[in-house]
Amino acid sequence: MSYVDFGEIKAKVGIADALQMLGIDNQRFKQTARDQLRGCCPIHNGDNPRGFVITPSKGLWHCFASCGGGDVIALVAKIKHIDPKAAALFLAEGSGLPPDRRSAAPKRSPGSAGEPLRPLDYLQPDHPSIEALGVTAETAAAWESGYAPKGIMRGRYAVPLKAVDGTLVAYVGIAVSEEQSPRLHFPNGFDPQTVIFGADRITEGPLTLVRDPLQAIVASQSGVENVVAFLTPTIVPQQLEQLASLIDEKGCESVEMF
Repeated sequence: MSYVDFGEIKAKVGIADALQMLGIDNQRFKQTARDQLRGCCPIHNGDNPRGFVITPSKGLWHCFASCGGGDVIALVAKIKHIDPKAAALFLAEGSGLPPDRRSAAPKRSPGSAGEPLRPLDYLQPDHPSIEALGVTAETAAAWESGYAPKGIMRGRYAVPLKAVDGTLVAYVGIAVSEEQSPRLHFPNGFDPQTVIFGADRITEGPLTLVRDPLQAIVASQSGVENVVAFLTPTIVPQQLEQLASLIDEKGCESVEMF
């Protein structure tokens, strides 16, 4: 079975590049803000010059009509009426991505050349702000998480993100107060769509899908087993494919969503 690294595709190919590959003239989109382009939707061939928005720095697009929004892979899939994997392969071939670099494994966060990411040994599982979130010191320690007094997660509840095989790929910083924004903070270069939180802890049996990492941790603290969460407010087809693969691999008989 052939695989393509969605994260690498999105890091390499911008939406403007994808439109060029599709034969769509980028001049039809006009800059209306510091980091925003608008024009007529190329998906449904709309006629509203402000109805389609591109945010190049985030690699995202949105149609205010009926086409939805998403990343560069979703855009190609919509325009060409193909599935996400075929869209990713189209972008890979168009950008010259060598076949031997295509992989189903998520990319690690940037670190030392070739070296695995090291766990943060300064996290404080017994910090009052963690307890205020409803997480006990014992639970925080069990999840190898805690309050970060320094680093890029400083002032947040830092929780490790792991691949299905248990490899540490990044940390997510969960806000500990209403003033902190965004609620979930990720290191530069990490794509939250590539990881299902808690996937490394899944065993055979029913699976529970909750809305975010904190809810997953609190649910596990209350005795709920096999609980996972996505790391994004919206779900793209790539994530559903990952979830289906996880269910098959671990022999999960059912999925309950909250």
